[in-house]
Amino acid sequence: MYKQKPWLKYYKDAPETIDYPRVTMYEALMQTVDKYPDRIAYDFFDYSSTYRQFGQDIDICANALASLGLKKCDRITISMPTSPQGIICFYAANKLGVVARKRRRY
Repeated sequence: MYKQKPWLKYYKDAPETIDYPRVTMYEALMQTVDKYPDRIAYDFFDYSSTYRQFGQDIDICANALASLGLKKCDRITISMPTSPQGIICFYAANKLGVVARKRRRY
């Protein structure tokens, strides 16, 4: 087996493959929101958000994007991908089926 897949010898106890659920990233996150609504989803500088609030913010953002006319397969650029607002926008776009990409730095 290691001849065909030499990297497996470094896996130790990790499985060779993982069965991921066949859901969108938004749906996977909402499963976490349902399971752990009061746990901290993120802590950014002096602001923390629970999964419940995070999910609500994503839905609000998705509604705003939809009201602008964004729909499945449209494309948007997110220019602040590592801020809470950028992450919220990313998941909102995923909810709508909009293709989101981060802005490249030159």
